Amino acid sequence: MSTAHAHWVVSQRGTLNIVGDGAYMVLSLPVSSLTGFDDDQDGLLSIQELRAHGASIESQIKRGVTLDSDQGRSVLEGILLNTAPPDSTPFAPSTHLVVLGRFAIPALATDLQLGLRLFGTNADEQTEHIAVTRGAQSQLMTLTPEHPQGAVLPSAWASLAQQVQQGAWHVLSGADHLLFLLVVLAAAWSLRQVVLVLTCFTAGHAVTLVACAVYGLDVPGAWVEPAIAATIVGMAVFDRWSAHRSLTGAVAVRLTLVFVCALIHGLGLAGALTDLGVGGMGKAMSLLGFNVGIELGQLVVAFSAALVMWLIRQLSGPVVLTQTTRLASYLSMAVGTFWFFQRVLGD
Repeated sequence: MSTAHAHWVVSQRGTLNIVGDGAYMVLSLPVSSLTGFDDDQDGLLSIQELRAHGASIESQIKRGVTLDSDQGRSVLEGILLNTAPPDSTPFAPSTHLVVLGRFAIPALATDLQLGLRLFGTNADEQTEHIAVTRGAQSQLMTLTPEHPQGAVLPSAWASLAQQVQQGAWHVLSGADHLLFLLVVLAAAWSLRQVVLVLTCFTAGHAVTLVACAVYGLDVPGAWVEPAIAATIVGMAVFDRWSAHRSLTGAVAVRLTLVFVCALIHGLGLAGALTDLGVGGMGKAMSLLGFNVGIELGQLVVAFSAALVMWLIRQLSGPVVLTQTTRLASYLSMAVGTFWFFQRVLGD
């Protein structure tokens, strides 16, 4: 193990450059993903600790950073390590470790899969972005504890399949997206109205996703996340207000609101677009797959919500169903309001 001066690498970013039979890696890892090095118990890695525990750290990296293919697993070789302190204090203990190394790629190897199992303990240390290049080909890969392995420079069809899975997962795992969908589905609409509201939601977030992926739209998450929470509150308030007023023509207004809110939710979903390849057709296929995955996730939510409402109606009657949807609206307002202030004020 040797040390390398590479503190300029951005935290939790990396590169994998494939040249001939080698894949050259530079990676920034949170030190909280490692064990057995923190002699002074300060949660940071110092140069002295790196020198004292370099062999153990290198062993953990070899187990936690892998490159697999149909020819088996390649081990990271020629590893160089260094702390990544701030530029203003170059010898201070660090929250991140910079790793340099090389994978030897076996002859005729195909189906390369990069794996990472070294994620930090903090919430903002759960994502690693890795830029992959081979000649004119390029890809930006995102690895998380839920998705710790990714295909290296996959084909367009493989990207499509991956993004279908990613899109569905982002809808089903996003509490705020789920709650918004449940709010708009809990109004006891007919099947035709449910189809219309899902179509409006699809159209809205699709517009935003295209704007982000193709035209480079970038809105800070500090604005997007509170705005998503506000859409939940606003939609629930509109439902209660329109029900109380017995408004006629509220369906058209509601569909318009759903579309506008979907534009905002699309900004949140666009964070997953860092997984897309930068090539023309690869990006188009990935964007298509991501949208298809979102729709599949929405259909699962819609079917589940419809089943629950049908069971309540059958077992308890329409009055109880009306009371249940009213209670759901008020609870959604409360949760959305809490999320809004939590996100504005910063946890």
